Amino acid sequence: MKTKRANIEQEVLRDFIKIAEENENNYVTGQGNNNRIMLEGNLYFQFGDLRVVTSSSHVVIEVESAGGVTNLVKYWYCLKKGKIPNPNRIVLLHIFNTSSESDYGSHLLLWNYLWEMMKKDLGNCMEARLFKVGKGEELPDALAYFKKAILGEIK
Repeated sequence: MKTKRANIEQEVLRDFIKIAEENENNYVTGQGNNNRIMLEGNLYFQFGDLRVVTSSSHVVIEVESAGGVTNLVKYWYCLKKGKIPNPNRIVLLHIFNTSSESDYGSHLLLWNYLWEMMKKDLGNCMEARLFKVGKGEELPDALAYFKKAILGEIK
């Protein structure tokens, strides 16, 4: 019997959207035309599960419920290829839904390794933080970091 996978994205994003609205920031969600990084032809990447554009950066939240590093590495590719519209700095909050300390262990090791390589190559074009949420462990930290990012306090 298949179990129905919970869609944690909407649940997690709710508090981030509230912070964006309280600080009078416009935000974009979903996979519509206004939330795409165009590649070539009909190819595109979704520009975050939630994105706030500030005067200095795109503050992006990616929520993972199945693991993986694509939502980290796609920004490396897009920044190097000049695909990110102005402002061209990315502040990424990459959120993994975990139910135990070892959930996504290999994915998280790979994420940390890739981020170290990306930092060396991208310099100050991007800042990324990984947060593990699941019983709310790091959600308050992620919310505080998001607020600082949309207020321009993340350098």
